[in-house]
Amino acid sequence: MIEAVLAMGLLTIIGLILLKLSLNILMPRQWTVQQTITNAYMSYERALAERIPFENLVASNSPWPAFPTTNSENVELGRLPGGRLITGTVTRTRMPYENNFPIDGGSGTIDTNPAAMKVWKVQSVATYTIGGRNYAKSRTVLRSQ
Repeated sequence: MIEAVLAMGLLTIIGLILLKLSLNILMPRQWTVQQTITNAYMSYERALAERIPFENLVASNSPWPAFPTTNSENVELGRLPGGRLITGTVTRTRMPYENNFPIDGGSGTIDTNPAAMKVWKVQSVATYTIGGRNYAKSRTVLRSQ
């Protein structure tokens, strides 16, 4: 009987050690999954910034208002295995290129901007919390017309 109890105790200890080792292996994998999910969402933000018509981008009701004004939106960034939801806040803004004409937010002149180019830096920043830690990712796109 004593031998059986000792054997069961030893097997329990070995089992717990192996469980801890397997959890240590899974943690970096979980990190990779979280990064992949949030990077995928930020790729969506970048694609949205690249495909929006320029007229809609510079309109007064644009999803990217002119800096210093920002537009914040709570979004679902994705789901982890097991269905755990990753939510965050996406903040959007756009900044004019300094060589734009004054009507377009810059200080350019006909000498410095003879083609009358309109260039805007469109920025999206996602902030989210996982495991009590705060993270932020950003994507910036240059749009011109």
